[in-house]
Amino acid sequence: MQIARASGHSRKSLYKTILPYVLVAPLVIWLFATVGLSIVNVVYTSFQNTTFVGTRGEFVGFRNYINVLTDQSYWDAWIRSIIWIVGCSLLATIFGFALALLLNSATGRLGEFARTWSITSWIIPTICVAIIWLWILNASFGILNHVLMNIGLISSPIVLLGNPDTALYAAIAIHVWRWFPFTAIILLAGLSTIPKELYESASVDGASTIQKFFKITMPGLQNVTFTLGVVGTLWVFNVFDTIWLLTSGGPLNATTTVPIFIYWGAFRQFQLGRTSAASVITSIIMFVVAMLLIKLTQPKD
Repeated sequence: MQIARASGHSRKSLYKTILPYVLVAPLVIWLFATVGLSIVNVVYTSFQNTTFVGTRGEFVGFRNYINVLTDQSYWDAWIRSIIWIVGCSLLATIFGFALALLLNSATGRLGEFARTWSITSWIIPTICVAIIWLWILNASFGILNHVLMNIGLISSPIVLLGNPDTALYAAIAIHVWRWFPFTAIILLAGLSTIPKELYESASVDGASTIQKFFKITMPGLQNVTFTLGVVGTLWVFNVFDTIWLLTSGGPLNATTTVPIFIYWGAFRQFQLGRTSAASVITSIIMFVVAMLLIKLTQPKD
């Protein structure tokens, strides 16, 4: 009897041990088939002089990697990507924090209305956002130039997306306009977890609003800001659709970030082997950046 019980207990324990792996296995297999094999194919292609998708190239060793590392246009794309990341992340965080604090203090039906409609820009499809802003910023019939000229701020139309000096910053502003409400909603969720008693106690002790923000709000949001910092940086870096729909990387490569550079090289210049090497190099750099961000910004106990 005891042997039977022990055998049944061991089978149940084995079942509990194996079951999670059985449930996760289909997803792991699917990820490996769709992502893992694609990564292997990119690494394999990076050692060939492949041009078009579907064609076979010859093995060239590390020539593609050397060409990418010595290509100034690749590093120029990195400079624009850094400007893009810093600009989008900084502005989205500032406006997101301001909106989150505003929504957190709003009560009643007005507060519910504001929380609901604050994410309107975020839920609009990217293609619609691009079309809207291309119309607004159009130099011939855009409403922005029309308003600025009528109030006397400018004497002739300005071409923000068509000027190499302003195109990247205009794209940053458009991206921030669309995504900072999402940041606000995430921060608002974090604010709701901070006990209000802490603020009441701080008020009794005579703490100012700034002291409450840095001593209560920021420490209470450290897990949220950590996640936003790491995931948001990688997310912003990989933005392709907004820039491509607005400028296609122009004018004069002024908005050609690294993702645009890679896409252009692979599907416009038909240098698949070379851009595969650029993709591998970029992935390694971003992996190192992610590890550094995790190390430097990880919340302290």
